[in-house]
Amino acid sequence: MYETIKNLPARTRDKFYLRLREKAILRTRARLVESRVDIESLSDEELEIIITDEEDKLIGEYKSRGIIALLALLGISWI
Repeated sequence: MYETIKNLPARTRDKFYLRLREKAILRTRARLVESRVDIESLSDEELEIIITDEEDKLIGEYKSRGIIALLALLGISWI
């Protein structure tokens, strides 16, 4: 899937990465609130690391969903 994204037109690819980034930021905020960490106490570099980690998780989720959808399309049970 990640290779497919690279082949998209630049405008579409930029939209995808923007939405991915927005989701990662929301997840990062939720993660920090759950762990009771003050967002203001973190440096920009630390926040960037956490957001990048969330982006990687999202891409992994998208990849696994794509595989599951393909298997369902082919009629192959995951379990």
